[in-house]
Amino acid sequence: MALSREETARRYGTAIFDFAKDSGKTELMYSELTELKKAVQAEPRFVQVLSNPVLDAKQKKSLLTAVEQGFSAELQEVLNFLLSYDRFDNLVDIIDYYIHLYNVANHIGTGVAKTVLKLDEDQLQRLADSYAKKYGLQALHLENEVDPEIIGGVVLEVEGRVIDGSVKHRLEKIRAMLTK
Repeated sequence: MALSREETARRYGTAIFDFAKDSGKTELMYSELTELKKAVQAEPRFVQVLSNPVLDAKQKKSLLTAVEQGFSAELQEVLNFLLSYDRFDNLVDIIDYYIHLYNVANHIGTGVAKTVLKLDEDQLQRLADSYAKKYGLQALHLENEVDPEIIGGVVLEVEGRVIDGSVKHRLEKIRAMLTK
């Protein structure tokens, strides 16, 4: 029976995280995998080529060797491992799972701040720092989404928790109280 994408990402991401932890390179692996993910998202044909069943293993290996030159020996080993088990089509999912494990281990949260206007980097960082301090996180990485529907304020969605400080939400609460 074939593994689902999620199960594949979980198994390989966990294996890579354990490998990085055993070699004392979790920070380095996190940094390199994050950069690799950005590169792969910018050029998705890279994964398509390395996942292509028409190309033989030798061709794929020579392509990978040319690309992995700037990476650490540990990441090169991981990439070759994924290539040998034909898991390059799951590369982004595997990286995402590694990042998830890294964030959990280091008490780092991720989330979205929805606002009417785009926040600048300083505003977004202050919001993230405030939330992280309040909820015992070492850090919080927030992305900003613009949502004119909320009228004003901020809606924070972090790790399954929603803090709705929007004007829309406040108006809905007032309306509910008045209609009782």
